[in-house]
Amino acid sequence: MYMKKRSLFLVAALSLTLALGGVFGCGAKAPATGSTPENTKKEGPTIKISSKTFTEAALLGTMSLQYLEGLGYPVENKMGLGELAVIRPALTSGQIDLYWEYTGTGVMNLMEHEPVFDAAESYKLIKEWDAKNGIAWLEYAPLNDTYGIVVRPEIAEKYKLKTVSDYVTQVKKGESLKFVGFPEWEGRADGLPSFEKVYDFKMPKGDFVNVAMGLNYDTLKAQKGDLALAFTTEPRIITDKLVMLEDDKSAFPVYNAAPVVRQAIVDKYPTLAADLKKLSALLDTKTITELNMQADVEKKSIEEVSSTFLKSKGLLK
Repeated sequence: MYMKKRSLFLVAALSLTLALGGVFGCGAKAPATGSTPENTKKEGPTIKISSKTFTEAALLGTMSLQYLEGLGYPVENKMGLGELAVIRPALTSGQIDLYWEYTGTGVMNLMEHEPVFDAAESYKLIKEWDAKNGIAWLEYAPLNDTYGIVVRPEIAEKYKLKTVSDYVTQVKKGESLKFVGFPEWEGRADGLPSFEKVYDFKMPKGDFVNVAMGLNYDTLKAQKGDLALAFTTEPRIITDKLVMLEDDKSAFPVYNAAPVVRQAIVDKYPTLAADLKKLSALLDTKTITELNMQADVEKKSIEEVSSTFLKSKGLLK
């Protein structure tokens, strides 16, 4: 089964996460974002907002928390509750009310459906399926946190590489371009075999460089590879000045992020969906990658990155 990438690293941490109750202050009061005028405070149940534990998820959750609090919604901070096996039951049981999930994770891990490669189709599938469970998938963000192919800038310039098809053309011409990938992806049905099928080519065995997940960027930096399998919102794409090739034939499943909310909460707050749509519309792949970089590379706090972004977009005073 196709799993959201970070679950490979975090399964072992689930027990610890449960024991600690979350690493971002589960159950704590929401961070102050400034006083909300009395006449804008909304009446209704407190919205318990959570997130998964990795940086991007924490950013999405914290932005929602700060933004909704600023609009006058009563909120509670339950950030960092855990990964899918922990946070999904918390949502369906009412322990939390809102977190951000990825459409690909919903389709493949919750529905146990085959990978989907179109954003609108993936969203429609999971939205309709989860409605029966009393869960509302609100408007998804343009950001797509999936696999991608990155290239060292000098290689992209030398071979005029802008799309994956450009790379395939060079392979078919007989150019030897070292492709850095992971052992798991090489043999999996929805990995390299699917990639080759979609782009109608065969990667020469001698050109595939197998490394442990996470070492792909260092391998490129050491010039032991020319291209690499990467994750589209990874900060090192920016810091290493790598070129992300356009997946022009949609070989990789889509993972658009969306706020997932208990329908009972949506029913209590008729303006919630429209308000969160204003936030999700601003979050494309480039934007979330830059925000990830501020947190992971520049070591700014999640709260600071979140509030600075919201203020810059006029969503927080």
